[in-house]
Amino acid sequence: MNALRPVLRPVLSQVRIGLLTPWAYRASMLLSFLVLAIQIALYSVVWRAIYSGHDGPVAGADVQTAVGYAVLGLTIAGVLDTSPFWSIESRVRDGMIGVDLTRPIGLLTQNLAVQVGYVLAALPAVGVGLATGFVVGGLAPPQSTGAAVSFAVSVLFAFGVSQLITLLMALTSFWTLEVGGLNMAFFVVRSFMSGTVLPLWFMPGWLQTLAGVLPFQAATYTPLAVYFGRPPGGLAVALGVQAVWIVVLGGLCAWLWSRARHRVVVQGG
Repeated sequence: MNALRPVLRPVLSQVRIGLLTPWAYRASMLLSFLVLAIQIALYSVVWRAIYSGHDGPVAGADVQTAVGYAVLGLTIAGVLDTSPFWSIESRVRDGMIGVDLTRPIGLLTQNLAVQVGYVLAALPAVGVGLATGFVVGGLAPPQSTGAAVSFAVSVLFAFGVSQLITLLMALTSFWTLEVGGLNMAFFVVRSFMSGTVLPLWFMPGWLQTLAGVLPFQAATYTPLAVYFGRPPGGLAVALGVQAVWIVVLGGLCAWLWSRARHRVVVQGG
């Protein structure tokens, strides 16, 4: 343990920064929780209105599953979907990236630690989402202890996939300092292709295929599909795909950083 302290201390300090930074804007955080509750309530109303014209399940899912999916999907996204441009972009723009490069831990480790802090800061969204889900109805508990454990493992993998996607997008800040449009496009694609807005089982076959070859579905849809007993390809395959994406995205981040570091120019005396 003593040998790990020189590494753990700076990592934990970055996690603390990520945890405290969002709550420096307390009103904004509280507003985001309110927005989450409103989203869940509205989605439940919309899904019930859609199903009001159907006597049975649609695409194998009944109205309770659809509403429960919305509750859980929006809650997971509210916690795991951090913005890719909260840290690296601003520090590249301000020239503070040079300070980051002198720290005792690597830039990728620093930013992943900060992102972990952002996720921890958003954890109250779990309580807000589940409480709202209880009020609107539709979210049933896991079918068994094994299902709950499988869901927890899938959420853990989803956390890894989500944060690596965020880090990969953040590294593009070394090539383009104006990221407003890119961030908006990324948010739309991530929300749709991850299955947060619409379960993939409601999508046409070609769109399901497209979503299946992108990493976004492994960050939200897979744990939800596991929770509702519909893991794509079976539980072992679904978890395996998530694990593969963690390895692939980690490799892509390392490769992109190896290119980006040559673009860093630090001036001063």
